[in-house]
Amino acid sequence: MVRPSESVEDVAVKVSYAPAVTETRESELLLIKVSFSLDVHDRTDKENLQAEIRGTFELSYRLPTDEGFSAEELKEFGRVNAVFNAWPYWREYVQASLARMSLPALTMPVFRILPSDSSESRGEAME
Repeated sequence: MVRPSESVEDVAVKVSYAPAVTETRESELLLIKVSFSLDVHDRTDKENLQAEIRGTFELSYRLPTDEGFSAEELKEFGRVNAVFNAWPYWREYVQASLARMSLPALTMPVFRILPSDSSESRGEAME
C-alpha cells in the first residue's frame, strides 16, 4: 500500500487517454470529450492497484462556416489539439486528487505529441 511518507519513485504510474470527436454541423461546433486515466501500482507488485484516477473533459470548438473539414482531419485535431488543451487541467486534477487522498505528490509531465498510429487510446508508463 502506498503511504504518504513514500516517494513517487516507489510506484509505477500508467497514464492513458482517449479523445472522442462529435461534430455538430447545425451549430457549427466541434465537441471533443477526452477521457484520461491514471493507475498507480507498487513497483514490486504490478497487480496490486494502489490508486486510480479517472476524468473526462469536454472541449468545444467553433468551426468556421466556410471550411469543410473531413472526418479524418477532425479526428486528428481531437487526437492532438484537444488532448493538448485538456492536459493542464488533467495535471491539476491528478495533483489535487492525490493530495486529497494523502498520497505522495506526483507532477505529471508536460504533454508531448506522439506520431499518429492506428490506436485510438494512448498509454504511457512513467517510472
